[in-house]
Amino acid sequence: MSEALKEEAREILETLSLTSFESCYPLSRDFETVPSNPGFYAFRHRRKGILYIGIGNNLRRRFRNGHKALSWAFVDRLDSDDVRIAIVEMGRRTPLEVEYLETRMIQSARPGYNTRMK
Repeated sequence: MSEALKEEAREILETLSLTSFESCYPLSRDFETVPSNPGFYAFRHRRKGILYIGIGNNLRRRFRNGHKALSWAFVDRLDSDDVRIAIVEMGRRTPLEVEYLETRMIQSARPGYNTRMK
């Protein structure tokens, strides 16, 4: 892939990582405040940092339908007030570009909940 895509992956990951915790979306039953746009997201813990990185075509629906990272956070007994969602909305991208960006960010950040996946 191009150097421009590598740089974009780095920038998206930086935004997901450095967005203030208070500016991230809190967990809720219906995720009404989360945009329904496509985008990249990260489950973030107040102290532990990024727990999981993913993508969704409709972010609100992605979380309303359940998410393994939320189950793992529950099993790990993380306080839901200490977990929030950082989002970077996605512009027009080919599926191959989106997959590349996500993979690059996961390889770089190595979030603990992504490594539980195959």
